[in-house]
Amino acid sequence: MKLLERWVAVFAAVLLLSGCIKVDQTLTIEPNGSGTLDMEYGMSEQTVAQLEAMKQMSEGMSQEGVEVESKSSLEFDEEEIRNDFADKNLQGVKLLDVSSESRDGWKYMKVKLAFDNLDALKKTEFFEDSDLTLTKNADGNYVLAQKLGSEEMGMPGPEASTGAGTSEGSAAAGGEASGAPDMGAQMMQGMAAMFAGLRIAMTVVVPGEIIESNATQVEGNRASWVYDIDKDPQVLTKLGGQDKMRIVFSGKDLEL
Repeated sequence: MKLLERWVAVFAAVLLLSGCIKVDQTLTIEPNGSGTLDMEYGMSEQTVAQLEAMKQMSEGMSQEGVEVESKSSLEFDEEEIRNDFADKNLQGVKLLDVSSESRDGWKYMKVKLAFDNLDALKKTEFFEDSDLTLTKNADGNYVLAQKLGSEEMGMPGPEASTGAGTSEGSAAAGGEASGAPDMGAQMMQGMAAMFAGLRIAMTVVVPGEIIESNATQVEGNRASWVYDIDKDPQVLTKLGGQDKMRIVFSGKDLEL
C-alpha cells in the first residue's frame, strides 16, 4: 500500500505507465492537533489489469531467481491494505475505513485514517517523505507546509522546462539559446497527451482562518490544490514550478 499518498511521490512509477490516475485527498486538522485523512485514488480498470499481469509475471521471474521489483504504488485489495496497516502497528494512527468500487471504467479505493498528531501521520507511507511541517511564526500564526513537486510525480521539474542549472540553461541566460524555455514548454505540452486523465486534488482544512496560501482554491479555512490536465493542459508546467504546499493560518486560541 502506498499513496498519493506521500501523495505526490507515490504514483511516479504508475504515472510513467499510463498517467490515468485520479487522486482526491483531504487532510483535516482539529484545534487539538489531531485529525483525519480522507483519500480516494482511482485508476482505469484497463491499467489495473495491465499492472496485475505485470505483477504476476514478475512473481514468476522471482521464483526463477530473477529479482524484479514490480509492486504497484497503488493497492486495490481491501484486505491487503488492512493487513498491511495492521502489520505496521503505527502508534497514534488508526485505520477507520477502507472500501473499493468500480464506476465508469475506473477502479477506486477509499481510505480514511485518524491520527493523534502530525508526527504520527508522518510515520505513514502517505506522508513519510512529504517534509510536512507545522511551525509558529513571529506573528503567532501557524505555517503548514508540505513538499509538492514534479519530481515526486515522476514529471520533469522546472529545470527541465527552462534549462536552469544546465549548460543549456546558462546559454539561454546569456542569449545563446533563447529558444530553450519555449522548447521546454512545448515538451511539457506534448507530454500532456501521455498524462491524459490525470487529476490530483489535495485539500487541507485547518483550525484557524487562512491568512495566506499558494493553493489554487481557498474557501474559509479550506485550501485546495487542484491539478486537472483535462481542464488545464498547463498542469505539468504548474506542477514543475511549485515545490511546496503552503498555508498560513491564524493561531488565535490555538496551541498546536
